[in-house]
Amino acid sequence: MTVGFRPGTQRFTAMPHPGFPVWCVVLGTAVMVVSLWLLGAGGMSAKLMLLGFWAVVLAGYGRRISISPAGLGAIFLLVGMIMLVASGNGVMIEKLRLIGNLLMLPVGLVAGLVIGRDCLRIMVPALVIYLPLSSAFYLTHEGLRLNHPFLFLGLFALCSAAEGRAGRWIGGGAAIAVLLSQTRIAVLAMMVNAMGLLRLSLAKTWLVGAIVFAGFAGIAWQALPRLLMTHDSGRLFFWHQFADIWLAASDGQKWLGFGAGSVEEILSGFDAFSSFGALHNDHFRILFETGIIGAGLWLSGWAAMVWLVRHSRLSVCLLISVAITMITDNTLNYGHYLICVGMAAGMASNRDRAHG
Repeated sequence: MTVGFRPGTQRFTAMPHPGFPVWCVVLGTAVMVVSLWLLGAGGMSAKLMLLGFWAVVLAGYGRRISISPAGLGAIFLLVGMIMLVASGNGVMIEKLRLIGNLLMLPVGLVAGLVIGRDCLRIMVPALVIYLPLSSAFYLTHEGLRLNHPFLFLGLFALCSAAEGRAGRWIGGGAAIAVLLSQTRIAVLAMMVNAMGLLRLSLAKTWLVGAIVFAGFAGIAWQALPRLLMTHDSGRLFFWHQFADIWLAASDGQKWLGFGAGSVEEILSGFDAFSSFGALHNDHFRILFETGIIGAGLWLSGWAAMVWLVRHSRLSVCLLISVAITMITDNTLNYGHYLICVGMAAGMASNRDRAHG
């Protein structure tokens, strides 16, 4: 594979290559399946295996990658964020956990841009093997819900960047699973992702889309009642509590944050911590733990990623869908989902750039 920077593209680019050998695909799939099974052990070991594998794969392309000015700027923003977290307050294990979480989406994006469709040959089979074996419905006071909504959402994202009938069938199955999870923010993210697949300039798209949406709303009203509920599941109470803490903080804490892990530490003092678990707002969490400086780097990093893939509507929609989930969920903790969406955005950007 040869990778280079084409004048005027302002991004990482990848040229056609022969692809991974079969043994590499089989080994990579096995490693990814193991990393998925390790999620049950708490997630840290799973993330280390996930991030370590793709870092090693990307290192193999190191000498053949050239980086555009925009890509270099994005790397500087990421390094700045990592240095801020590493030098801030908080215990070392929490700093490492946050840094690892922050790396997932960028690593996935670079893998999609540089490695391309070979990412699909490893990640899709791994998810197809793992999800049917580990998925189950669980009963809540709002009805039956399917687990692993964000893993199914990551699979849907990968399939949206794939080509061919198999990808459409697998993506359709993943979409049904996301709906059955009745996780509202995951369904919304999937709809934003799907917007990148539609040809919005065609009247047929709007007509068929209106009919499908009306049918979906009717089915959801009868069979998926949680999707239409508007309660906040207790989030607003905790957001107000943390906003009050933020407003009462010193200037140093406002600018540099309370440190990695401070959100969970404070939440553990609430009686409802065992049921609520986390802040469920990654954007607010970044502001709280890394301060105004960290929030500025965070927003600049998002802008840099969108700029790198701006030529692909699907890629932009994929990144926006992730940012949306971070408003009401702990998406930074979902490493496999983040790396899958990053890969999908990178692959879609390459494809649309080539066809454009």
